[in-house]
Amino acid sequence: MDRSWWLKVVMILGIAVAAIYTLIPTFYYFKLPADVRNDPAELQKVLPRWAPSAKHKLNLGLDLQGGIHLVMQVDVETALRRKSQTRAEQVKATLKSKNFADATAVANPDKLQVQVTLANAADEKRADGILSDYYRDMHIVSVDGPKMTLAFNDQDIAKSKTDAVDQAVKTIRNRVDQFGVAEPEIAKRGNDSITIELPGLKDPERVKDLIGTTAQLEFKIVDDDNPAGQNLFEDLKPPEGVTLCSRENHCPGAENVPYLSGPDRNALLALTAGKAPTDDVIALEKREVMGQPTTYRTYVLKAKTEATGENLIDAHATTDPTNGRPYVSFEWNPAGAKQFEVLTENNIHHRMAIVLDNSVMSAPVIQSKISANGQITLGSGGAYQQLMQEAQDLALVLKSGALPAPVTIGEERTVGASMGEEMVGRGWKSCMLGILLVMLFMAVYYKVTGLVADLALLLNALLVLVVMALFNATLSLPGIAGFVLTLGIAVDANVLINERIREETRAGRTPRGAVDQGYGRAFWTIFDAHVTSLIAGLVLMQYGTGPVRGFATTLVIGILASLFTSIVVTRVCVDYLLKNVFSKKISV
Repeated sequence: MDRSWWLKVVMILGIAVAAIYTLIPTFYYFKLPADVRNDPAELQKVLPRWAPSAKHKLNLGLDLQGGIHLVMQVDVETALRRKSQTRAEQVKATLKSKNFADATAVANPDKLQVQVTLANAADEKRADGILSDYYRDMHIVSVDGPKMTLAFNDQDIAKSKTDAVDQAVKTIRNRVDQFGVAEPEIAKRGNDSITIELPGLKDPERVKDLIGTTAQLEFKIVDDDNPAGQNLFEDLKPPEGVTLCSRENHCPGAENVPYLSGPDRNALLALTAGKAPTDDVIALEKREVMGQPTTYRTYVLKAKTEATGENLIDAHATTDPTNGRPYVSFEWNPAGAKQFEVLTENNIHHRMAIVLDNSVMSAPVIQSKISANGQITLGSGGAYQQLMQEAQDLALVLKSGALPAPVTIGEERTVGASMGEEMVGRGWKSCMLGILLVMLFMAVYYKVTGLVADLALLLNALLVLVVMALFNATLSLPGIAGFVLTLGIAVDANVLINERIREETRAGRTPRGAVDQGYGRAFWTIFDAHVTSLIAGLVLMQYGTGPVRGFATTLVIGILASLFTSIVVTRVCVDYLLKNVFSKKISV
Protein backbone atom coordinates (compact mmCIF):
# COMPACT_ATOMS: atom_id res chain seq x y z
CA MET A 1 0.00 0.00 0.00
CA ASP A 2 1.29 3.47 -0.83
CA ARG A 3 1.99 6.26 1.62
CA SER A 4 -1.22 8.19 0.93
CA TRP A 5 -3.28 5.12 1.83
CA TRP A 6 -1.53 4.80 5.17
CA LEU A 7 -2.05 8.48 5.87
CA LYS A 8 -5.78 8.03 5.26
CA VAL A 9 -5.86 5.01 7.58
CA VAL A 10 -4.12 6.93 10.35
CA MET A 11 -6.53 9.86 9.84
CA ILE A 12 -9.61 7.63 10.01
CA LEU A 13 -8.38 5.74 13.08
CA GLY A 14 -7.46 9.03 14.77
CA ILE A 15 -10.92 10.45 14.09
CA ALA A 16 -12.57 7.29 15.44
CA VAL A 17 -10.49 7.26 18.64
CA ALA A 18 -11.02 11.00 19.20
CA ALA A 19 -14.76 10.54 18.66
CA ILE A 20 -15.01 7.76 21.23
CA TYR A 21 -12.97 9.83 23.71
CA THR A 22 -15.19 12.88 23.18
CA LEU A 23 -18.35 10.86 23.86
CA ILE A 24 -17.20 9.68 27.31
CA PRO A 25 -19.06 12.51 29.16
CA THR A 26 -22.20 11.66 27.18
CA PHE A 27 -21.87 7.99 28.17
CA TYR A 28 -21.62 8.86 31.88
CA TYR A 29 -24.41 11.42 31.49
CA PHE A 30 -26.82 8.68 30.45
CA LYS A 31 -25.66 6.46 33.31
CA LEU A 32 -26.62 9.06 35.94
CA PRO A 33 -30.11 8.99 37.52
CA ALA A 34 -32.55 11.32 35.75
CA ASP A 35 -32.96 13.58 38.80
CA VAL A 36 -29.26 14.55 38.92
CA ARG A 37 -28.35 14.12 35.27
CA ASN A 38 -28.52 17.84 34.45
CA ASP A 39 -26.28 18.92 37.32
CA PRO A 40 -22.79 19.56 35.86
CA ALA A 41 -21.21 19.05 39.29
CA GLU A 42 -22.72 15.56 39.61
CA LEU A 43 -21.53 14.59 36.16
CA GLN A 44 -18.03 15.87 36.84
CA LYS A 45 -17.89 13.74 40.01
CA VAL A 46 -18.41 10.45 38.18
CA LEU A 47 -16.16 11.24 35.22
CA PRO A 48 -12.69 9.61 35.27
CA ARG A 49 -9.84 12.04 35.78
CA TRP A 50 -8.51 11.32 32.30
CA ALA A 51 -11.87 11.97 30.65
CA PRO A 52 -12.66 15.22 28.81
CA SER A 53 -14.61 18.00 30.48
CA ALA A 54 -18.34 17.57 31.08
CA LYS A 55 -18.87 20.82 29.20
CA HIS A 56 -19.46 19.09 25.84
CA LYS A 57 -22.08 16.38 25.82
CA LEU A 58 -25.39 15.47 24.26
CA ASN A 59 -28.43 16.94 25.96
CA LEU A 60 -31.87 15.41 26.02
CA GLY A 61 -34.82 17.46 24.83
CA LEU A 62 -38.08 18.09 26.60
CA ASP A 63 -39.78 15.05 25.08
CA LEU A 64 -37.00 12.72 26.23
CA GLN A 65 -36.26 13.81 29.78
CA GLY A 66 -39.37 15.65 30.94
CA GLY A 67 -39.81 19.33 31.67
CA ILE A 68 -42.28 22.03 30.86
CA HIS A 69 -43.74 23.59 27.74
CA LEU A 70 -45.23 27.07 28.03
CA VAL A 71 -46.85 29.51 25.68
CA MET A 72 -46.71 33.04 27.12
CA GLN A 73 -49.04 35.79 25.92
CA VAL A 74 -47.46 39.26 25.84
CA ASP A 75 -49.85 42.11 26.65
CA VAL A 76 -48.59 44.43 23.90
CA GLU A 77 -51.50 46.83 24.43
CA THR A 78 -50.28 47.54 27.95
CA ALA A 79 -46.82 48.25 26.56
CA LEU A 80 -48.32 50.80 24.19
CA ARG A 81 -50.35 52.47 26.93
CA ARG A 82 -47.24 52.76 29.08
CA LYS A 83 -45.38 54.26 26.16
CA SER A 84 -48.06 56.94 25.72
CA GLN A 85 -47.88 57.81 29.43
CA THR A 86 -44.10 58.07 29.29
CA ARG A 87 -44.32 60.15 26.14
CA ALA A 88 -46.66 62.64 27.84
CA GLU A 89 -44.02 63.27 30.52
CA GLN A 90 -41.33 63.62 27.86
CA VAL A 91 -43.41 66.11 25.85
CA LYS A 92 -44.08 68.19 28.95
CA ALA A 93 -40.38 68.26 29.84
CA THR A 94 -39.44 69.21 26.26
CA LEU A 95 -41.91 72.09 26.13
CA LYS A 96 -40.74 73.32 29.50
CA SER A 97 -37.14 73.33 28.31
CA LYS A 98 -38.24 75.42 25.27
CA ASN A 99 -39.80 78.12 27.47
CA PHE A 100 -43.41 76.85 27.38
CA ALA A 101 -43.52 77.12 31.14
CA ASP A 102 -47.29 76.72 31.56
CA ALA A 103 -47.77 74.00 28.95
CA THR A 104 -49.26 70.67 30.05
CA ALA A 105 -49.24 67.25 28.43
CA VAL A 106 -51.73 64.56 29.41
CA ALA A 107 -51.76 61.01 28.04
CA ASN A 108 -54.84 59.28 26.68
CA PRO A 109 -53.57 55.67 26.94
CA ASP A 110 -56.67 54.09 25.41
CA LYS A 111 -56.28 56.09 22.20
CA LEU A 112 -52.47 56.18 22.35
CA GLN A 113 -52.57 59.95 22.22
CA VAL A 114 -51.09 62.89 24.11
CA GLN A 115 -53.08 66.09 24.57
CA VAL A 116 -50.97 69.24 24.86
CA THR A 117 -52.42 72.44 26.28
CA LEU A 118 -50.49 75.65 25.65
CA ALA A 119 -50.82 78.88 27.62
CA ASN A 120 -51.35 80.84 24.40
CA ALA A 121 -52.92 79.66 21.14
CA ALA A 122 -50.46 81.84 19.24
CA ASP A 123 -47.66 79.50 20.33
CA GLU A 124 -49.21 76.59 18.43
CA LYS A 125 -47.06 76.95 15.31
CA ARG A 126 -43.78 77.10 17.24
CA ALA A 127 -44.81 74.18 19.44
CA ASP A 128 -45.80 72.19 16.36
CA GLY A 129 -42.32 72.67 14.88
CA ILE A 130 -40.59 71.65 18.10
CA LEU A 131 -42.72 68.56 18.69
CA SER A 132 -42.48 67.44 15.05
CA ASP A 133 -38.72 67.71 15.26
CA TYR A 134 -38.36 65.89 18.59
CA TYR A 135 -41.04 63.19 18.19
CA ARG A 136 -41.10 61.99 14.61
CA ASP A 137 -42.99 58.83 15.54
CA MET A 138 -46.06 61.00 16.28
CA HIS A 139 -48.25 63.35 14.30
CA ILE A 140 -50.78 66.05 15.18
CA VAL A 141 -54.33 64.83 14.65
CA SER A 142 -56.19 67.95 15.78
CA VAL A 143 -55.71 71.55 16.92
CA ASP A 144 -58.35 73.38 18.91
CA GLY A 145 -57.08 76.79 20.00
CA PRO A 146 -54.32 76.22 22.56
CA LYS A 147 -54.99 72.46 22.61
CA MET A 148 -53.11 70.03 20.37
CA THR A 149 -53.62 66.27 20.17
CA LEU A 150 -50.70 64.06 19.14
CA ALA A 151 -51.00 60.41 18.13
CA PHE A 152 -48.47 57.70 17.31
CA ASN A 153 -48.01 56.81 13.66
CA ASP A 154 -49.45 53.44 12.60
CA GLN A 155 -46.10 52.06 11.50
CA ASP A 156 -44.53 53.05 14.82
CA ILE A 157 -47.35 51.36 16.73
CA ALA A 158 -46.73 48.16 14.78
CA LYS A 159 -42.99 48.45 15.42
CA SER A 160 -43.59 49.03 19.17
CA LYS A 161 -45.68 45.86 19.35
CA THR A 162 -42.97 43.87 17.59
CA ASP A 163 -40.27 45.36 19.79
CA ALA A 164 -42.26 44.53 22.93
CA VAL A 165 -42.46 40.84 22.02
CA ASP A 166 -38.82 40.74 20.88
CA GLN A 167 -37.70 42.34 24.13
CA ALA A 168 -39.82 39.89 26.11
CA VAL A 169 -38.16 36.98 24.27
CA LYS A 170 -34.72 38.36 25.10
CA THR A 171 -35.59 39.00 28.73
CA ILE A 172 -37.12 35.56 29.24
CA ARG A 173 -34.09 33.97 27.61
CA ASN A 174 -31.84 35.89 30.02
CA ARG A 175 -33.86 34.64 32.98
CA VAL A 176 -33.85 31.04 31.77
CA ASP A 177 -30.10 31.18 31.17
CA GLN A 178 -29.62 32.03 34.84
CA PHE A 179 -31.04 28.58 35.68
CA GLY A 180 -28.52 26.77 33.49
CA VAL A 181 -31.22 24.87 31.60
CA ALA A 182 -29.63 22.69 28.93
CA GLU A 183 -30.57 23.99 25.48
CA PRO A 184 -33.89 25.71 26.24
CA GLU A 185 -36.10 26.53 23.28
CA ILE A 186 -37.48 30.08 23.43
CA ALA A 187 -39.04 31.45 20.27
CA LYS A 188 -41.55 34.03 19.13
CA ARG A 189 -44.86 32.60 17.94
CA GLY A 190 -47.27 34.76 16.01
CA ASN A 191 -47.55 38.45 16.84
CA ASP A 192 -47.89 38.35 20.63
CA SER A 193 -46.91 34.91 21.90
CA ILE A 194 -43.70 33.21 23.02
CA THR A 195 -43.11 29.46 23.08
CA ILE A 196 -40.85 28.22 25.88
CA GLU A 197 -39.54 24.66 26.30
CA LEU A 198 -37.45 23.96 29.39
CA PRO A 199 -36.17 20.38 29.58
CA GLY A 200 -35.03 18.70 32.78
CA LEU A 201 -36.37 21.17 35.35
CA LYS A 202 -36.57 20.05 38.97
CA ASP A 203 -38.93 22.80 40.09
CA PRO A 204 -41.02 23.96 37.13
CA GLU A 205 -43.49 25.87 39.31
CA ARG A 206 -40.77 28.18 40.59
CA VAL A 207 -39.48 28.79 37.08
CA LYS A 208 -42.97 29.60 35.82
CA ASP A 209 -43.31 32.20 38.55
CA LEU A 210 -39.98 33.78 37.65
CA ILE A 211 -40.67 33.78 33.94
CA GLY A 212 -44.12 35.27 34.39
CA THR A 213 -43.00 37.98 36.79
CA THR A 214 -43.12 41.24 34.87
CA ALA A 215 -40.42 42.70 37.12
CA GLN A 216 -41.61 46.27 36.75
CA LEU A 217 -39.29 47.81 39.33
CA GLU A 218 -40.25 51.36 40.24
CA PHE A 219 -39.19 53.85 42.86
CA LYS A 220 -41.96 56.11 44.17
CA ILE A 221 -42.05 58.63 46.98
CA VAL A 222 -44.44 57.90 49.84
CA ASP A 223 -46.86 60.86 50.00
CA ASP A 224 -46.78 61.44 53.76
CA ASP A 225 -47.14 65.22 53.37
CA ASN A 226 -50.42 65.23 51.46
CA PRO A 227 -53.17 66.72 53.69
CA ALA A 228 -55.77 64.77 51.74
CA GLY A 229 -54.18 61.53 52.86
CA GLN A 230 -54.61 62.30 56.55
CA ASN A 231 -58.38 61.82 56.35
CA LEU A 232 -58.21 59.14 53.71
CA PHE A 233 -60.15 56.47 55.62
CA GLU A 234 -62.08 58.80 57.91
CA ASP A 235 -65.52 57.45 56.97
CA LEU A 236 -64.41 53.85 56.50
CA LYS A 237 -65.74 51.15 58.78
CA PRO A 238 -63.17 48.36 58.51
CA PRO A 239 -64.67 44.87 58.24
CA GLU A 240 -63.62 42.07 60.52
CA GLY A 241 -59.96 41.23 60.12
CA VAL A 242 -58.98 44.66 58.78
CA THR A 243 -57.33 47.18 61.10
CA LEU A 244 -57.32 50.95 60.55
CA CYS A 245 -53.95 52.16 61.76
CA SER A 246 -53.57 55.87 62.58
CA ARG A 247 -51.66 58.13 64.94
CA GLU A 248 -54.69 58.15 67.26
CA ASN A 249 -54.26 54.47 68.02
CA HIS A 250 -50.45 54.81 68.04
CA CYS A 251 -49.73 52.46 65.15
CA PRO A 252 -46.09 52.52 63.98
CA GLY A 253 -45.67 54.22 60.61
CA ALA A 254 -49.02 56.04 60.78
CA GLU A 255 -47.77 59.36 62.14
CA ASN A 256 -48.94 61.31 59.07
CA VAL A 257 -51.11 59.11 56.86
CA PRO A 258 -53.32 56.30 58.18
CA TYR A 259 -53.17 52.90 56.60
CA LEU A 260 -55.13 49.65 56.52
CA SER A 261 -53.71 46.32 57.58
CA GLY A 262 -55.12 42.83 57.25
CA PRO A 263 -54.49 39.26 56.10
CA ASP A 264 -56.69 39.40 52.98
CA ARG A 265 -54.98 41.17 50.09
CA ASN A 266 -58.06 41.21 47.88
CA ALA A 267 -60.18 42.68 50.67
CA LEU A 268 -57.72 45.55 51.11
CA LEU A 269 -57.66 46.21 47.38
CA ALA A 270 -61.45 46.38 47.32
CA LEU A 271 -61.58 48.74 50.31
CA THR A 272 -59.01 51.14 48.83
CA ALA A 273 -60.32 51.15 45.24
CA GLY A 274 -60.91 54.71 44.09
CA LYS A 275 -59.83 56.29 47.39
CA ALA A 276 -56.38 57.51 46.39
CA PRO A 277 -55.94 61.31 46.53
CA THR A 278 -55.34 63.19 43.29
CA ASP A 279 -51.93 62.38 41.76
CA ASP A 280 -51.50 59.51 44.21
CA VAL A 281 -51.91 55.74 44.11
CA ILE A 282 -52.45 53.16 46.83
CA ALA A 283 -50.19 50.10 46.90
CA LEU A 284 -49.81 47.14 49.26
CA GLU A 285 -46.85 45.72 51.10
CA LYS A 286 -46.69 42.07 52.10
CA ARG A 287 -45.50 41.54 55.67
CA GLU A 288 -44.25 38.22 56.98
CA VAL A 289 -43.20 37.75 60.58
CA MET A 290 -41.99 34.39 61.87
CA GLY A 291 -44.68 32.59 63.81
CA GLN A 292 -47.43 35.00 62.72
CA PRO A 293 -49.91 35.04 59.82
CA THR A 294 -48.99 36.94 56.67
CA THR A 295 -50.50 40.43 56.58
CA TYR A 296 -50.68 43.31 54.14
CA ARG A 297 -50.63 47.06 54.67
CA THR A 298 -51.45 50.01 52.45
CA TYR A 299 -49.21 52.85 51.32
CA VAL A 300 -50.20 56.14 49.72
CA LEU A 301 -47.61 56.81 47.02
CA LYS A 302 -47.12 59.61 44.57
CA ALA A 303 -48.31 58.39 41.20
CA LYS A 304 -45.23 59.65 39.41
CA THR A 305 -42.52 57.02 38.97
CA GLU A 306 -39.29 58.73 39.93
CA ALA A 307 -37.03 55.94 38.64
CA THR A 308 -37.34 52.48 37.12
CA GLY A 309 -35.18 49.39 36.99
CA GLU A 310 -34.24 49.79 33.32
CA ASN A 311 -30.86 51.25 34.26
CA LEU A 312 -29.90 48.51 36.71
CA ILE A 313 -26.71 46.70 35.73
CA ASP A 314 -26.37 44.18 38.57
CA ALA A 315 -28.25 42.68 41.48
CA HIS A 316 -27.34 39.91 43.89
CA ALA A 317 -28.51 38.37 47.14
CA THR A 318 -26.31 38.77 50.18
CA THR A 319 -26.51 38.74 53.96
CA ASP A 320 -26.26 41.68 56.33
CA PRO A 321 -23.35 40.85 58.67
CA THR A 322 -24.87 42.90 61.49
CA ASN A 323 -28.15 40.98 61.80
CA GLY A 324 -27.78 38.00 59.50
CA ARG A 325 -30.78 38.98 57.35
CA PRO A 326 -30.68 38.41 53.58
CA TYR A 327 -31.18 41.39 51.30
CA VAL A 328 -30.78 42.29 47.63
CA SER A 329 -28.01 44.66 46.65
CA PHE A 330 -28.24 46.41 43.29
CA GLU A 331 -26.08 48.72 41.19
CA TRP A 332 -26.97 51.41 38.64
CA ASN A 333 -25.31 52.33 35.38
CA PRO A 334 -24.08 55.96 35.11
CA ALA A 335 -27.42 57.25 33.78
CA GLY A 336 -29.37 55.47 36.49
CA ALA A 337 -26.94 56.56 39.19
CA LYS A 338 -27.33 60.21 38.19
CA GLN A 339 -31.12 59.94 38.17
CA PHE A 340 -31.17 58.17 41.53
CA GLU A 341 -28.80 60.72 43.02
CA VAL A 342 -31.13 63.58 42.07
CA LEU A 343 -34.13 61.65 43.39
CA THR A 344 -32.63 60.92 46.79
CA GLU A 345 -31.05 64.36 47.19
CA ASN A 346 -34.43 66.05 46.66
CA ASN A 347 -36.27 63.76 49.06
CA ILE A 348 -34.03 63.41 52.10
CA HIS A 349 -36.04 62.41 55.21
CA HIS A 350 -38.91 61.22 53.00
CA ARG A 351 -39.85 57.60 52.57
CA MET A 352 -39.18 56.04 49.20
CA ALA A 353 -41.15 52.95 48.22
CA ILE A 354 -39.40 50.24 46.23
CA VAL A 355 -42.25 48.86 44.13
CA LEU A 356 -41.99 45.61 42.24
CA ASP A 357 -44.97 44.73 40.04
CA ASN A 358 -47.22 47.17 41.94
CA SER A 359 -46.29 45.64 45.29
CA VAL A 360 -44.25 47.57 47.82
CA MET A 361 -41.12 45.61 48.73
CA SER A 362 -39.98 48.13 51.33
CA ALA A 363 -40.27 51.84 52.07
CA PRO A 364 -37.08 53.05 53.75
CA VAL A 365 -36.49 56.64 54.79
CA ILE A 366 -33.94 58.41 52.62
CA GLN A 367 -31.22 59.47 55.03
CA SER A 368 -28.73 60.85 52.52
CA LYS A 369 -27.95 61.17 48.85
CA ILE A 370 -27.51 57.80 47.11
CA SER A 371 -25.93 57.36 43.71
CA ALA A 372 -24.58 54.11 42.29
CA ASN A 373 -25.66 51.43 44.77
CA GLY A 374 -28.78 50.49 46.69
CA GLN A 375 -30.46 47.58 48.41
CA ILE A 376 -33.87 46.00 48.96
CA THR A 377 -34.43 44.69 52.47
CA LEU A 378 -36.80 41.74 52.70
CA GLY A 379 -39.37 41.04 55.40
CA SER A 380 -38.04 40.20 58.83
CA GLY A 381 -40.17 37.07 59.22
CA GLY A 382 -39.56 33.62 57.83
CA ALA A 383 -36.69 31.17 58.08
CA TYR A 384 -33.27 32.18 56.78
CA GLN A 385 -33.36 29.72 53.89
CA GLN A 386 -36.80 30.99 52.85
CA LEU A 387 -35.68 34.61 52.93
CA MET A 388 -32.44 33.82 51.09
CA GLN A 389 -34.39 31.96 48.40
CA GLU A 390 -36.70 34.96 48.08
CA ALA A 391 -33.70 37.29 47.82
CA GLN A 392 -32.05 35.11 45.18
CA ASP A 393 -35.24 34.96 43.13
CA LEU A 394 -35.69 38.72 43.33
CA ALA A 395 -32.06 39.37 42.37
CA LEU A 396 -32.42 36.96 39.46
CA VAL A 397 -35.45 38.78 38.12
CA LEU A 398 -33.85 42.21 38.50
CA LYS A 399 -30.55 41.17 36.98
CA SER A 400 -32.23 39.51 34.01
CA GLY A 401 -34.06 42.68 33.07
CA ALA A 402 -37.63 43.86 33.14
CA LEU A 403 -40.27 42.66 30.75
CA PRO A 404 -41.67 45.46 28.60
CA ALA A 405 -45.24 44.34 29.29
CA PRO A 406 -47.09 41.85 31.48
CA VAL A 407 -47.10 38.25 30.29
CA THR A 408 -49.58 35.51 31.09
CA ILE A 409 -49.47 31.75 30.63
CA GLY A 410 -51.67 30.92 27.66
CA GLU A 411 -50.79 27.23 27.44
CA GLU A 412 -48.98 24.81 29.71
CA ARG A 413 -47.91 21.24 29.13
CA THR A 414 -45.64 19.15 31.31
CA VAL A 415 -43.77 15.96 30.46
CA GLY A 416 -42.94 13.76 33.42
CA ALA A 417 -39.47 12.34 33.87
CA SER A 418 -40.82 8.78 33.79
CA MET A 419 -42.44 9.40 30.40
CA GLY A 420 -39.20 10.94 29.22
CA GLU A 421 -37.18 7.87 30.26
CA GLU A 422 -39.66 5.61 28.49
CA MET A 423 -39.38 7.69 25.31
CA VAL A 424 -35.58 7.57 25.49
CA GLY A 425 -35.70 3.79 25.68
CA ARG A 426 -38.19 3.45 22.84
CA GLY A 427 -36.34 5.96 20.68
CA TRP A 428 -32.97 4.26 21.00
CA LYS A 429 -34.47 0.78 20.56
CA SER A 430 -36.13 1.84 17.32
CA CYS A 431 -32.89 3.50 16.23
CA MET A 432 -30.79 0.40 16.93
CA LEU A 433 -33.35 -1.86 15.25
CA GLY A 434 -33.31 0.32 12.14
CA ILE A 435 -29.50 0.29 11.99
CA LEU A 436 -29.31 -3.51 12.44
CA LEU A 437 -31.86 -4.14 9.69
CA VAL A 438 -30.04 -1.84 7.28
CA MET A 439 -26.69 -3.46 8.10
CA LEU A 440 -28.13 -6.93 7.65
CA PHE A 441 -29.56 -6.02 4.26
CA MET A 442 -26.26 -4.54 3.08
CA ALA A 443 -24.27 -7.58 4.23
CA VAL A 444 -26.63 -10.07 2.57
CA TYR A 445 -27.16 -8.18 -0.70
CA TYR A 446 -23.68 -6.76 -1.32
CA LYS A 447 -21.59 -9.34 0.57
CA VAL A 448 -18.09 -8.10 1.49
CA THR A 449 -18.56 -4.57 0.13
CA GLY A 450 -21.81 -4.50 2.08
CA LEU A 451 -19.83 -5.19 5.27
CA VAL A 452 -17.52 -2.31 4.34
CA ALA A 453 -20.58 -0.07 4.01
CA ASP A 454 -21.74 -1.29 7.44
CA LEU A 455 -18.40 -0.29 8.96
CA ALA A 456 -18.71 3.16 7.39
CA LEU A 457 -22.28 3.38 8.67
CA LEU A 458 -21.16 2.79 12.28
CA LEU A 459 -18.46 5.45 11.94
CA ASN A 460 -21.04 7.83 10.45
CA ALA A 461 -23.32 7.33 13.45
CA LEU A 462 -20.38 7.92 15.79
CA LEU A 463 -19.41 11.15 14.03
CA VAL A 464 -22.98 12.50 14.15
CA LEU A 465 -23.16 11.96 17.91
CA VAL A 466 -19.71 13.52 18.43
CA VAL A 467 -20.47 16.68 16.48
CA MET A 468 -23.78 17.07 18.32
CA ALA A 469 -21.97 16.66 21.64
CA LEU A 470 -19.30 19.22 20.70
CA PHE A 471 -22.02 21.78 19.96
CA ASN A 472 -24.04 20.77 23.05
CA ALA A 473 -26.96 19.97 20.76
CA THR A 474 -30.25 18.75 22.13
CA LEU A 475 -31.44 15.30 21.14
CA SER A 476 -35.21 14.96 20.80
CA LEU A 477 -37.53 12.38 19.27
CA PRO A 478 -37.53 14.26 15.93
CA GLY A 479 -33.76 14.43 16.31
CA ILE A 480 -33.59 10.65 16.59
CA ALA A 481 -35.75 10.47 13.45
CA GLY A 482 -33.30 12.75 11.68
CA PHE A 483 -30.43 10.57 12.95
CA VAL A 484 -31.99 7.43 11.44
CA LEU A 485 -32.72 9.29 8.20
CA THR A 486 -29.07 10.36 7.83
CA LEU A 487 -28.00 6.74 8.22
CA GLY A 488 -30.36 5.87 5.40
CA ILE A 489 -28.82 8.63 3.28
CA ALA A 490 -25.34 7.27 4.05
CA VAL A 491 -26.38 3.76 3.02
CA ASP A 492 -27.98 5.12 -0.15
CA ALA A 493 -24.61 6.55 -1.20
CA ASN A 494 -22.97 3.14 -0.77
CA VAL A 495 -25.80 1.49 -2.71
CA LEU A 496 -25.07 3.82 -5.63
CA ILE A 497 -21.35 3.03 -5.50
CA ASN A 498 -21.87 -0.73 -5.26
CA GLU A 499 -24.37 -0.77 -8.12
CA ARG A 500 -21.94 1.18 -10.28
CA ILE A 501 -19.18 -1.31 -9.44
CA ARG A 502 -21.51 -4.18 -10.38
CA GLU A 503 -22.27 -2.57 -13.73
CA GLU A 504 -18.61 -2.07 -14.50
CA THR A 505 -17.81 -5.65 -13.47
CA ARG A 506 -20.53 -7.00 -15.78
CA ALA A 507 -19.07 -4.86 -18.56
CA GLY A 508 -15.85 -6.88 -18.23
CA ARG A 509 -13.62 -4.47 -16.32
CA THR A 510 -10.99 -5.65 -13.87
CA PRO A 511 -11.71 -5.28 -10.13
CA ARG A 512 -9.46 -2.20 -9.98
CA GLY A 513 -11.04 -0.65 -13.02
CA ALA A 514 -14.57 -1.41 -11.79
CA VAL A 515 -13.87 0.23 -8.43
CA ASP A 516 -12.26 3.30 -9.99
CA GLN A 517 -15.14 3.77 -12.42
CA GLY A 518 -17.78 2.98 -9.79
CA TYR A 519 -16.53 5.61 -7.35
CA GLY A 520 -15.79 8.11 -10.09
CA ARG A 521 -19.18 7.95 -11.77
CA ALA A 522 -21.19 7.77 -8.54
CA PHE A 523 -19.42 10.71 -6.91
CA TRP A 524 -21.31 13.57 -8.56
CA THR A 525 -24.67 11.84 -8.15
CA ILE A 526 -23.95 11.40 -4.44
CA PHE A 527 -22.63 14.93 -4.11
CA ASP A 528 -25.66 16.53 -5.80
CA ALA A 529 -28.10 14.51 -3.67
CA HIS A 530 -26.28 15.46 -0.47
CA VAL A 531 -26.11 19.15 -1.38
CA THR A 532 -29.85 19.39 -2.09
CA SER A 533 -30.63 17.63 1.20
CA LEU A 534 -28.15 19.89 2.96
CA ILE A 535 -29.86 23.02 1.61
CA ALA A 536 -33.24 21.78 2.85
CA GLY A 537 -31.77 21.00 6.26
CA LEU A 538 -30.16 24.44 6.57
CA VAL A 539 -33.45 26.13 5.70
CA LEU A 540 -35.22 24.10 8.40
CA MET A 541 -32.51 25.02 10.91
CA GLN A 542 -32.82 28.72 10.10
CA TYR A 543 -36.59 29.06 10.14
CA GLY A 544 -37.78 26.05 12.14
CA THR A 545 -38.33 25.92 15.89
CA GLY A 546 -38.48 23.20 18.50
CA PRO A 547 -38.83 19.68 17.04
CA VAL A 548 -38.28 20.90 13.46
CA ARG A 549 -34.92 22.43 14.34
CA GLY A 550 -33.90 19.31 16.27
CA PHE A 551 -34.65 17.17 13.22
CA ALA A 552 -32.78 19.57 10.92
CA THR A 553 -29.70 19.70 13.15
CA THR A 554 -29.12 15.95 13.11
CA LEU A 555 -29.95 15.83 9.39
CA VAL A 556 -27.32 18.45 8.45
CA ILE A 557 -24.62 16.88 10.63
CA GLY A 558 -25.43 13.43 9.27
CA ILE A 559 -25.26 14.56 5.64
CA LEU A 560 -21.79 16.05 6.12
CA ALA A 561 -20.58 12.94 7.94
CA SER A 562 -22.06 10.73 5.23
CA LEU A 563 -19.98 12.41 2.51
CA PHE A 564 -16.83 11.52 4.44
CA THR A 565 -17.70 7.95 5.41
CA SER A 566 -19.36 6.81 2.18
CA ILE A 567 -16.66 8.14 -0.14
CA VAL A 568 -13.40 8.33 1.85
CA VAL A 569 -13.72 5.59 4.47
CA THR A 570 -15.23 2.92 2.20
CA ARG A 571 -12.67 3.68 -0.54
CA VAL A 572 -9.79 3.09 1.88
CA CYS A 573 -11.28 -0.26 2.92
CA VAL A 574 -12.02 -1.34 -0.65
CA ASP A 575 -8.49 -0.41 -1.77
CA TYR A 576 -7.11 -2.71 0.93
CA LEU A 577 -9.39 -5.54 -0.21
CA LEU A 578 -8.35 -5.04 -3.84
CA LYS A 579 -4.72 -5.37 -2.85
CA ASN A 580 -5.07 -8.41 -0.61
CA VAL A 581 -8.40 -10.17 -1.38
CA PHE A 582 -10.09 -9.09 -4.64
CA SER A 583 -7.14 -9.13 -7.00
CA LYS A 584 -9.07 -11.32 -9.49
CA LYS A 585 -12.76 -10.96 -8.59
CA ILE A 586 -14.55 -8.49 -6.36
CA SER A 587 -17.38 -9.59 -4.04
CA VAL A 588 -20.14 -7.09 -4.63
